[in-house]
Amino acid sequence: AFAGMTDEQVVQEQDVIRALILDFGGTIVTMDGNAESARLVAAELDVPLKDVMAEVLDHPDWTDAMLGKYTIEEFDQRLYRRLGKPYDPSQHPLIYRMFANEVLNTGLLAVADEVRAQNGKAAILSNATFDLEERLLISKFDILDRFDVVVNSSRLGIIKPNPAIYLHTLDLLEVEPHEAIFVDDLPVNVEAAAALGIHAIHFRNEAQAVADIHKIRAHANRAGESIVEASYRAPIE
Repeated sequence: AFAGMTDEQVVQEQDVIRALILDFGGTIVTMDGNAESARLVAAELDVPLKDVMAEVLDHPDWTDAMLGKYTIEEFDQRLYRRLGKPYDPSQHPLIYRMFANEVLNTGLLAVADEVRAQNGKAAILSNATFDLEERLLISKFDILDRFDVVVNSSRLGIIKPNPAIYLHTLDLLEVEPHEAIFVDDLPVNVEAAAALGIHAIHFRNEAQAVADIHKIRAHANRAGESIVEASYRAPIE
């Protein structure tokens, strides 16, 4: 379904899209890096705003948390210790305070609803911590019941772009790679899905992602026609 970073998405006439798989952070929900919630956390940690996301998310401890090796509380303890700051266990976890201003991309959710209404399935595939479901999908956003499957990396000990986590998601959805569309904001995760034969879309903004999903679904479900659709392009550095 995909032939490389700069090649085009090929949708074959025999492809029928039966599942939509969405990343969570940066796709279903997005937030400007200059948001007030990020500014508050940067000030608390005495880290420049431009560096705060990297300080928190690019450290190996965050990878380990997404692999299920640490709870979000243990991650916070290690972060505060690393930065020489006092840790208050009664405080809301830092990652959720930092992304407090994130917003739902309701248009993307509407497409997931549409897929399900047409006898398809929708899934979330997220590199996340143990509390994704309870704290975010249920309590904050109330969207858990809009998805047939939620694959949380911390519960498997596998993270994207490991092919195994995509294959596990396809198994749960009971679909073949060419029957699924995957959307993610990180190119490395998109490339990994595409390499397995999944129709892969790089999320750059909601309007673009929704349009790309509609194009792939329309072409794939149109009998007797084979087209080439530019669905994923390498971002301009």
